[in-house]
Amino acid sequence: MPIGLRHAFVATSLALAVPAGYVTTLTAAGLLAPRRRPERGGAPTRFAILVPAHDEEAVIGDALASFGRLDYPADHVRVHVVADHCGDRTVAIVRAAGHTAHDRTDDEPPGKGPALNWLFDRLVADREEFDAVLIVDADTTLEPGFLTAIDRALRAGAQVAQGYYSVSEPDPSPMTSLRYAALACRHRLRPLGRTRLGGSAGLYGNGMAFRREVLATRRWSGHLVEDAELQNELLLDGILVEFVGDAVLHAEMPTTTAAARSQNERWERGRIELARRYVPLLARALPGARGRRRAYADAILDHLTPPISALVAGHLAAGSVAAVGALAGVRGA
Repeated sequence: MPIGLRHAFVATSLALAVPAGYVTTLTAAGLLAPRRRPERGGAPTRFAILVPAHDEEAVIGDALASFGRLDYPADHVRVHVVADHCGDRTVAIVRAAGHTAHDRTDDEPPGKGPALNWLFDRLVADREEFDAVLIVDADTTLEPGFLTAIDRALRAGAQVAQGYYSVSEPDPSPMTSLRYAALACRHRLRPLGRTRLGGSAGLYGNGMAFRREVLATRRWSGHLVEDAELQNELLLDGILVEFVGDAVLHAEMPTTTAAARSQNERWERGRIELARRYVPLLARALPGARGRRRAYADAILDHLTPPISALVAGHLAAGSVAAVGALAGVRGA
């Protein structure tokens, strides 16, 4: 193999080795039976389900109906929808279903993060009684056992929990089916592995539960991936996200290639920005992070691991370089 191609092959292989090994380790750990915390007694958790919504009249009815099917004490659940500068019938639909709609029409910028901050502040000001909040997107449905599983995790000691965020109706298009498979890896197998190995499972923007006191002193930003940003801030404060695989929710996903590409580009752009900010912070904190070094190292590796599609493309590129090098060697013999 020519020396130039040999150097390219070695460089590509080394660049792929660490993230590939990390993903393989998480996959293996995720396939193991998860460790369960011992359950504690006490009263069931009182939940406030917070739903940020902007012109969601076409889908929010299904979400509200799924809340009514939860196998959880009804007197321990209150649903609060923040209608964020809505111009449709979202508010009317929510109130007709017997839930509370908060009509946000102030001059502040719209957006999920600002809307959640506004709603949380309003609930605190109104002295709403709740122990934890569950954040659910308006195009989402919860499996009946969702809150029971989250309650079990919170009463066992978790401060923040993430449910299994799956895809509604994965069959309508090849793109949706592929995203279903990809999200099954990203939203289930990997967080299972991270939890099993002592890391922070990650927040995925939907189906996230927080003890009230966790959010009392923290604000959502308007970042492209505000959930991942908060996860890193929590980790630096010593709070890990626990993955609850038997708390299942389903949400709609883009069904066209163009829409999926646009969404992925926003996510990856946000992830790159967070990696630039938090990898140095986590690396500096790693030596003194007693009891959390594994979680910090895991978070650093997660930041530095590209999407699976990029890893596959990289391995194909390395294979191509090796094949070209071998062919060149044969011809020069």
